[in-house]
Amino acid sequence: MASGVLALGVAAVALAGHVWYVPALLELRAGAADRPRSCRSAAAACLVAWTTVALTAVVLPAGGPGWLVLGAAGAAGAVALRVRAVVQGRREVREAAGEWAELHQVKKA
Repeated sequence: MASGVLALGVAAVALAGHVWYVPALLELRAGAADRPRSCRSAAAACLVAWTTVALTAVVLPAGGPGWLVLGAAGAAGAVALRVRAVVQGRREVREAAGEWAELHQVKKA
């Protein structure tokens, strides 16, 4: 398959991904005060992943192994951010459970 056709397909997939990356961008632009850290990290992971797809569509017609390196680096960054979001989410759930437990203790006393 010609690299131009493959690049066109990857670009079409990147454009179709707007249903994920536009809400993620809005999540990050909303500000830190009213969003949990885990949601912001997950949104950043989404943006890194879709940016990697879009950049791959640009680099792909040039040929060579550059698109593989770009894809691997982008995937590693997205996975790292997503793992961070999961860890932060679990921490937030534990903190919320502790706060609710304190409230129930005060209520019974």
